[in-house]
Amino acid sequence: MDKNGEIIDQMDHIGFGFIEIGTVTPKPQYGNPKPRLKRLVKEESLINSLGFNNRGADNLLKRLVNRNKNITLGINIGPNKTTPFDQVHEDYIFCMQKLARFADYITINISSPNTANLREFHKRENLERLLNLVIDERNATPNKPKLFVKFSPDEDLKIYADMIELINSIEIDGVIVSNTTNDSDLKNSVGVSKIPGGLSGKILSNKSNRLLNFVNENLNDKKILVAVGGVFDVDSYNEKLDLGADLVQMYTGLIYEGPNQVREIIRNGK
Repeated sequence: MDKNGEIIDQMDHIGFGFIEIGTVTPKPQYGNPKPRLKRLVKEESLINSLGFNNRGADNLLKRLVNRNKNITLGINIGPNKTTPFDQVHEDYIFCMQKLARFADYITINISSPNTANLREFHKRENLERLLNLVIDERNATPNKPKLFVKFSPDEDLKIYADMIELINSIEIDGVIVSNTTNDSDLKNSVGVSKIPGGLSGKILSNKSNRLLNFVNENLNDKKILVAVGGVFDVDSYNEKLDLGADLVQMYTGLIYEGPNQVREIIRNGK
């Protein structure tokens, strides 16, 4: 929601326990052609094809230099869409070098459906190389922020099993489940099959929760499991915790329910 780190303090005042900004890319990026965001009001969902629209790492850097260190901050990083696939790892490294020292955690976004070939990093051979490079950069950063990998909800279980096995064996701190879905059946069911982009909100909830349960069953208990997808109220928040989440994020629910819902969840959730 906050691509350029412009409302970190305001989000903290709403009551969130931690804030994640981005996705930020090395160079400024306009994103995909407009219109690229649509409300599906009946389903309390969104479809977006934003395409990592942001002003770039250097612009964000200016805002982070004097940031409030009492706010737990995550920075979500990804590649520019013009970067050739065999050079994409360099974009993640660039963002790490620029921004990691200002973050409590870094999210490695390999799962947006709106950047061509990005989900190829769900293949173990691609992911392993990328994560090892990112880990090296993190370990060279004085504050050593935690590293999370954000999963797509649209892969086969064998793919997830391979990814989790890898993450269990290396210095990655956790997993975020999940990004938006490009599921053709779900898009057909709400009449948006011809609209590019990923679905978020209540329509994503069941699919994201199934993956959350699978990841919880297979992820090392020492890793941090972050849940997002369909959180609108106390019940949907508690469901994420029951399925094994350590932390819970909210995006589309904030748009539909408004900022007061955050404190309502905190007061009455588990």
